[in-house]
Amino acid sequence: MSHLSDIPSIDLHEDISLYFLTHGGGLPYDDFGKDIAGREADIPKYRAGGVRLVFAAIFPGIETFDPERSSSLESLYGKWMPGTKYRAPQSTTLEHFSIYYKMSEYYRINIVQSYANAEKCLLEEGICFLLHLEGAEPLDDPYDLVIFKKLGLRSIGLTWNYSNKYGTGCSSKKDLGLTDLGEELIRNANKLGIIVDLAHASERTALDALQISKKPAIISHANAKKLVSKPRNVSDEILEALKKNGGIIGITAISSLVSNSSKPTIDDLVRHFAYIKESFGSDMLAIGTDFLGLMGLPAPEGFERVDKLPYLYGKLIESGFSEEDIKNIAYRNALRVLMKNLE
Repeated sequence: MSHLSDIPSIDLHEDISLYFLTHGGGLPYDDFGKDIAGREADIPKYRAGGVRLVFAAIFPGIETFDPERSSSLESLYGKWMPGTKYRAPQSTTLEHFSIYYKMSEYYRINIVQSYANAEKCLLEEGICFLLHLEGAEPLDDPYDLVIFKKLGLRSIGLTWNYSNKYGTGCSSKKDLGLTDLGEELIRNANKLGIIVDLAHASERTALDALQISKKPAIISHANAKKLVSKPRNVSDEILEALKKNGGIIGITAISSLVSNSSKPTIDDLVRHFAYIKESFGSDMLAIGTDFLGLMGLPAPEGFERVDKLPYLYGKLIESGFSEEDIKNIAYRNALRVLMKNLE
């Protein structure tokens, strides 16, 4: 099935700038223009895997020593991780923006500003980034989204794992749902043509947001809670609401969200695609690897790098997906959401 490598793909979540800010995040650290063994993604791997458009994440937190939060993250991801906090998140965010614009110049990567830009990405051989903010902490109030749009932002997550003034994160002990400011932020995002992402949100926050949003939302990188019951995965109730909203979910390679086994495989990953297709249809499925943001967590065996996307598509076909399903998952579903959100 070598022709599967000719299908263009959109990846809804990769932490590319974080890779540079964390000295590789546990991966080999080198020029992004080289095909480096052991690195999950880089420009040659994008080309080999047919990846044309990447939602390039901006994570505004910083790592610190916080044993309680490390314990919380360990229960979520199955591995001890440094605590995260938000100290001057606007400054951190500006550094992420700076990295992406420098990469754009140096590697000739296009930054997507409109639907026409996104559509063009899929027709050409180049690589494009769509800038995404992973957690709304840098916004002092919802109107700040106007400023961030002028900086190039086209997608925003309400929360990371923790709660903020906009909503409850998936790791919070009390699920208080979306706040009044969160509702205002979603309405502003809809008005400005910025995609709303509900990855990392709590159950109530996600359900509240899907009621408020007049445009299709995304859950950029998560899997089915029915198969692996972790707070970062999403319930059938959320998936049903996402379907009614016209949104999509990017199935992710985060090992603890793929399987309860310590060594998940690509077959475990395929089961999440199959479950959602059988329960809700293939028109809400997409790819959201979280490559370069796994921070030392192992990816599923058989899907360790982004250039293995054609192999994943082959495994999906073996499990009963049609080639039309694969095209929907690879880019059509995401492109539909981009068309309905971007100006």
